[in-house]
Amino acid sequence: MRESVIIIFLISLNQIYGQQMELIAGHVLFRHGDRTPITTYPTDPIKETDWPNGFGQLTNTGIEQHYRLGKYLRGRYGSILSLNYTASEIHVRSTDYDRTLMSAQANLAGLYRLYNISDDKIPIQPVPIHTVPTNEDFLLGLNDCPRYEQIEKEVHESDEFKNMNTHYKDFFKQLQIWTGMSNITMLNAWDIADTIYIEQIYNRTPSWANENVQKTLSDINEASFYFLNLNNDSKRIRGGPSIQDIFMNMNNSSRGQTYRKVKMYSAHDTTVSAALAFLGINYPHQPKYASALFLDLYKQNSTYYVKVEYLNVTDSNKAYPYLLNGCPAFECPLETFTAIYQPRFPTSVEVECTKNVPPTPPNNGKNKMLTVILCSIVFGLGILIIGTFGYFYCQRREHDAPLLSTESLSRFA
Repeated sequence: MRESVIIIFLISLNQIYGQQMELIAGHVLFRHGDRTPITTYPTDPIKETDWPNGFGQLTNTGIEQHYRLGKYLRGRYGSILSLNYTASEIHVRSTDYDRTLMSAQANLAGLYRLYNISDDKIPIQPVPIHTVPTNEDFLLGLNDCPRYEQIEKEVHESDEFKNMNTHYKDFFKQLQIWTGMSNITMLNAWDIADTIYIEQIYNRTPSWANENVQKTLSDINEASFYFLNLNNDSKRIRGGPSIQDIFMNMNNSSRGQTYRKVKMYSAHDTTVSAALAFLGINYPHQPKYASALFLDLYKQNSTYYVKVEYLNVTDSNKAYPYLLNGCPAFECPLETFTAIYQPRFPTSVEVECTKNVPPTPPNNGKNKMLTVILCSIVFGLGILIIGTFGYFYCQRREHDAPLLSTESLSRFA
């Protein structure tokens, strides 16, 4: 009798509050795993040849990080993904760098079990990873973009950025002595910060890079990421394309059109931070190795919801949910999400990456008077030059005798 009452109560709750949230589609944008430094500084005793495979390459630690992240994704998306690769279910996109392509491969090895697909019984589960040349990669924020470069210059010339350079002026002077570099500013200090951070992980830091120096470099590095995404245009150009691509897949799903159950994007810290900034989540920090931004689509009854979560601790299995500005809850109705972000999406790469030309001053009365005066001056100068040239030409004709007279000519007749 008691069990029957409990069952009836649960059924009543379901009728009152509706069905459970059902996961429809998952989208994950992640940073590559642990890598070697991108560059070094003149006094660094650690050279490129001292790192496995050279600069900018994924390490064994990075491979393991993404394998574990893939295992996490299997638990997260297991309800919508088959155990074995199915082409219609998933699409994987990477930037054209070794470290991002290899991170995607390691991730997929964790996501899908090894499976014998050939007569030779080779335990392998190949999954295609798509990419484009770096200078054409608008989707993941790496393409050549004159307008973005223009925005960067405007930010670097801002008072706020200049104040940061002033604040760290003495530190930069000392850093120049330590590193052998010249003209260190906020623009290039983060390269040093990145190298020292990695050398610290592998116990290779120079003696001058004590805890205080590392803390200051870390602060500079995180501030640099904040400035990268401070401008609304930069958020749209660098963060907008990936969020727009995700939105299109969610929109297709909600309209009963063809969609992928999971879309995976393997990219960089700058890609993740730009996407976060586009969503209104911009604070001074550098996304960690194998950190991941999730935008998942859920359905309850006939309503679709978007939930944004950020996993910013390497090897963590706990993603942090974000309440987006303008959304009533962590689960934001797709209609609300659309109303907030669709107007902010970028147009074509040709439009977004064209440099802004300074506007022509308005043609008011003062400008008209100035135009008349300039035209009068130019016209007067023209008359003066022509008159002067004509005067000297006439003078020359009067003084210069002909080379041969009429009488001289008659002698040759």
